[in-house]
Amino acid sequence: MSQSITALSPEELVAAWAAEPGLTYIDVRTVSEFCTGRPKGQVVNIPWEFHAPAGSTPHPNIGFVEVVSALFARDAPLITGCGKGPRALAAAEALCKGGFSNVRMLAGGFAAWQAQRLLCTTDNRPGVSYVSLLTRVRRPDAKIGPAGH
Repeated sequence: MSQSITALSPEELVAAWAAEPGLTYIDVRTVSEFCTGRPKGQVVNIPWEFHAPAGSTPHPNIGFVEVVSALFARDAPLITGCGKGPRALAAAEALCKGGFSNVRMLAGGFAAWQAQRLLCTTDNRPGVSYVSLLTRVRRPDAKIGPAGH
């Protein structure tokens, strides 16, 4: 694990949400993974990678840091999370490299969250879904709900 990225357990994430207003969990799983369920809380979906429709070969989301930069201040409290951890670590490291100063990750990803039987949701409304967030970045005049709400 990278020494510069702090990993929070699911229980520590719950406590951090209670203690840090504005803390946002960036779920870096694919859109289809995100739609199957996610932690309940202030969460947005910004995929780290995409999978081609006809195969399972991952393709990096080259706009990942750009989209996060357009939505969040460089000092915003952010937590990255994925299915089990590797994509979350890579995304957190990319954000730190991109100038973000308050980035952590969820240890064990959504699998660890589910193992602790913490609250989950399949909510993918505007302001949470990747399509709506990308629309906000590409078309700032679009009427989209606030990020994380």
